[in-house]
Amino acid sequence: MRPVLFLYLTVAAAAQTLPDGPGKAVVERMCTPCHGLENVVRARMTKERWGGIVDDMVSRGASGTDDEIDQVINYLAANFSKSTAKVNINRANAAELTAALDISSADAAAIVSYRTDKGSFKELKDVTKVPGIDTKKIEAAKDRLEF
Repeated sequence: MRPVLFLYLTVAAAAQTLPDGPGKAVVERMCTPCHGLENVVRARMTKERWGGIVDDMVSRGASGTDDEIDQVINYLAANFSKSTAKVNINRANAAELTAALDISSADAAAIVSYRTDKGSFKELKDVTKVPGIDTKKIEAAKDRLEF
């Protein structure tokens, strides 16, 4: 039997709910006895990074079968990865934009400054008008934008 749990689960589980999907019950059963779910529902990491978190918890003595560990990693990657993170470009601060959209801090600061001066963005085309930003990265992240 291989162990599993999560470093980033720190607040009472009752305060959070997880999206439905394969592996949800395993995450709840294996992770919530020791940790809450607030940080995991906010975290956005790649599947590889989630695997690293799981491996870290394994090294700390958490328990689960190999199949359960795979289910947990796949569930977290499917529901809490950077590719699934949505960010409201009209409300997010620069740090949130950098993390959610995988853009530079300079681009994020320029977006916030432009938004402050010119008002809210209504569509992707408005965001690409921000001077000096990497528009290719913004366009690549369009599915993660909310207006």
